[in-house]
Amino acid sequence: MFTELTEGTTRIIVPQQHLTKSMFYNPKMELCRDIDIAAVAAFVSSLPNRSHVTYADALAGTGVRGIRVANEVGLQVTINDRSTPAYELINRNIRLNEIEERASACNENANVLLVQTKYDLVDIDPFGSPVPFLDAACKSVKKMLLITATDTAPLCGAHTGGVRNYGAKPLNTEYHAEMGTRILLGAVTRELCKYDRAIEPLLSYASAHFIRVIARVERGAKKADDSMKRLGFIAHCFSCGHRFSFSCEDMLDLNVENACELCGKKMRIAGPLYISAIKEKAFCERVHEELGKRALGKKKEAMKIVHTCIHELDIPFFYEHHALCKALKIPPPPISSLLDALHSNGFSASRTSFSDTAVKTDARIDEIKAILK
Repeated sequence: MFTELTEGTTRIIVPQQHLTKSMFYNPKMELCRDIDIAAVAAFVSSLPNRSHVTYADALAGTGVRGIRVANEVGLQVTINDRSTPAYELINRNIRLNEIEERASACNENANVLLVQTKYDLVDIDPFGSPVPFLDAACKSVKKMLLITATDTAPLCGAHTGGVRNYGAKPLNTEYHAEMGTRILLGAVTRELCKYDRAIEPLLSYASAHFIRVIARVERGAKKADDSMKRLGFIAHCFSCGHRFSFSCEDMLDLNVENACELCGKKMRIAGPLYISAIKEKAFCERVHEELGKRALGKKKEAMKIVHTCIHELDIPFFYEHHALCKALKIPPPPISSLLDALHSNGFSASRTSFSDTAVKTDARIDEIKAILK
């Protein structure tokens, strides 16, 4: 049984029930797809001959993302899934939207497809970890890489597997969603560097069960070397909550104080991960503009995420407002009051897209607590 629905301005046929991984359609990912449409449109708007820009949806399922890119952005799109029933459904959806001139379906192993053909934009949205597809995606991509991870437990430190899958040690902190995002970006950085390519994150966020990173890819050994310098570590004290980040060009020489400077307890180290900016403000502003002028089902939620990203400080962690107040045994004031107080005391501070109840600031945790008191 199938049903027809609409996302953006695109019609799509999806399995009505008994969904399998080969035909997987997740309505909760409409938010992600809405942001993707605006992000891809914003990115290609500055490219010459945008109608000839190629895009690969390598793990397409029903093909909804790739079909929306072809229909709503107008790119030349390859939509792939190794499942034969999914491949047949993709073809039905291409015909339904009358985009045969811009979209073609493939029934291939994603890694084989990406190793054989280079694309300007490569999108990897697997059911689980993107790790098995990172190498092929980094070989194929020429301009822009879009990657989803839904294995948030190992990425965020809730379960083991971070080191095994991503070559990095996460810590299960209150800012675990951001830590997982930065560990994913670190893994992509190292993978691209193998092919003398560099990553420039344009928009990175986490929502519900997934992490999404959208990044520009640039060529050159020097740029690749420079991107490696944007990796580092986070030191976190689970006793008092003190935390800080530090870079380390020699990944084997972690010259960091083991004892917390505030309470003297042991600091724990997370990383290597991406500690520089995980978004480009000017790009996010263009995405926000694109979202505003398009017909989208999750427009309000998408614009809120991107708006927060625009104004978010480039600090690789945050502080949960309610948790701090609970530790101090005081009722939490409005977050806006805390932000104003931090600014008044000479600190930088902002909201974060990773949590509605958290702040980013260059103040230390003891300074934040003093201000809250």
